[in-house]
Amino acid sequence: MAAKNLFGVIYMSTAKLEMLIVSLKPLHVVEHMASAKFVQRMDKSKIYQNELGKIIFSLQGFQQVLKDYGVKRYHFWASQQLIDDVTARYLAEQIEVRTGLAVTWLSTSQINFLRATALMGGTKLFHKIAERSTYLLSIGSVAATLSHFDHGQFVHAWNIGLGYLEIDQLTNDLRHAATDVSGIISDYIGSKLQALRHRLEAEGREANLILQDFSHFNDMLLQPGEDIAPMTQQQFQAIEQDNLHASQEYLRHHFKMDETAASRVIPSLLIIRQIISMTHAGHLYLTRLNILNGLALHQAAKDGFLKTDFDGIIRTVAENRARRYQSDDAHRAITLKLALHLYDQLKKLHRLGQRERLLLEIGVRLEDLGNFIQAHGHYRHSAYIIEANPVIGLSDDENEIIAEIARYHSAEAPEVRQHHYSHLGADIQMTVAKLVAIVRLADAMDDSRQQKIKSISVSVREDAVTITAHSMENLALEEWAFQRKAKLFREVYGIPAVLKQRRSLKK
Repeated sequence: MAAKNLFGVIYMSTAKLEMLIVSLKPLHVVEHMASAKFVQRMDKSKIYQNELGKIIFSLQGFQQVLKDYGVKRYHFWASQQLIDDVTARYLAEQIEVRTGLAVTWLSTSQINFLRATALMGGTKLFHKIAERSTYLLSIGSVAATLSHFDHGQFVHAWNIGLGYLEIDQLTNDLRHAATDVSGIISDYIGSKLQALRHRLEAEGREANLILQDFSHFNDMLLQPGEDIAPMTQQQFQAIEQDNLHASQEYLRHHFKMDETAASRVIPSLLIIRQIISMTHAGHLYLTRLNILNGLALHQAAKDGFLKTDFDGIIRTVAENRARRYQSDDAHRAITLKLALHLYDQLKKLHRLGQRERLLLEIGVRLEDLGNFIQAHGHYRHSAYIIEANPVIGLSDDENEIIAEIARYHSAEAPEVRQHHYSHLGADIQMTVAKLVAIVRLADAMDDSRQQKIKSISVSVREDAVTITAHSMENLALEEWAFQRKAKLFREVYGIPAVLKQRRSLKK
């Protein structure tokens, strides 16, 4: 096997370190390794710091294996779900000094995205399953995630406050204080799922449910090398009956696991049972495809070995959200068309890349969500909605950028004295300013919400940017709005943007 096609994926969750060595062409796993599990303490935010010695030892071991395989290209990712930015920077520095490995921290939305794309790009069977309504359930240390697919497309993901660390704490608190621990945990799970229950039950359609990375079930029912397979309702019920009221000692021996893992079997069963009921799941599946597989797929796509459009999933999520909040479809479409055209024609001015182009696109799709709450000051409501519901697949910084695009696309412009803008890092401030300046021009050109301008031409000179609008209609309102909103463009780019009309029907 050619070492040049091998890639090392190293991922650190709040539970352990894992590494995949994968062949990117054809895509398959060559080696899988894992560290000893981290000790789960009550102070969740200190897990990495308390296990730093184990982390360094494991990473150095992984590096030796990569060397033995002749792997030259590899990368280290880690979950940032439990730690703040400052702690993340400290840890990254400590790890890099000792191992030479730079870490890329992943947000909750990025982790959920990788879980979903691991299936979407990792197995043909998934696409057959997901032609009908399908849910993907995974339970992590911090939260449980339920993702919804329909007609083969990603629809939405919900984060539920049912992570194993929280359940561990509840179990420990109840162990010596209550006789019906399972009953209390079941009620607690039900309370956490209540907000989601009505929405899912209203669907009314029979669905599929995929259980992701439930290793204790995978070991029992998946064959070696099998990534995804059906689990019958009878098989699940048998596991439930055998283990739901079993002692911790029995579970430890039955599943050959440590005490912490054994304590999570019963809560897992209780969560699955309630999700089955809520989603009307008629067919169950198990999969061992997880975040590491998702990272490998993204690397294969980045290197040109896969043609999967992962950014398309992010676009679909944004578009679905815009429609759910009853955003004006026609205004959104023309504003997006104009904004992207401006972005592409102004490359020499903004010097931004394809990722920023995607952020501009997502920001435009979501800028008017706030109208669902109230038209007056809708831009502030839009930003709040995005902050409360980050877009899957984007980092925390990227979600912050699109929230600021939504906040400043309309009446207000970003200024240093404004709290939301001033607290951003310098690099993010500049990206926000550049993107917002473009979006404000595009938004102004449909200020009447009548799509009078069908297309534009852009001329960039040293002293001005001239935008020629092709339209046969009266553009008095658009010209007034453009003049008002173009002030930021001049401040950011140092030259004015001028709008001219050409009375033509050019498309």
